[in-house]
Amino acid sequence: MLFRSAGSHPRLAGLYHLAAAGETSWHAYACHLVTHARLAGHPLRLAPAAIEAVATAAYPTPARRPHNSRLNTEKLRAAFGLTLPAWQTGVERALREMRER
Repeated sequence: MLFRSAGSHPRLAGLYHLAAAGETSWHAYACHLVTHARLAGHPLRLAPAAIEAVATAAYPTPARRPHNSRLNTEKLRAAFGLTLPAWQTGVERALREMRER
């Protein structure tokens, strides 16, 4: 396995971020879920256009959140040539698996 090579190559040691390719917001994520649920034939009354984005400031939480929390996977790609599929692919796979159950 590629990652085992880090033990024999100290230059590969360190912290790596692993995340699906692409980026999104909670709003876009919700719209994507609703769109694909409707395409799969689920009778949702909610349309993606009806989902309103809410600013982080309007939804206070006890913990402070960074404005940009995207993970940079460039080091992983450069060291191991590994790129995960787009986040949409994973979401659609999970939805498909849930429908099959």
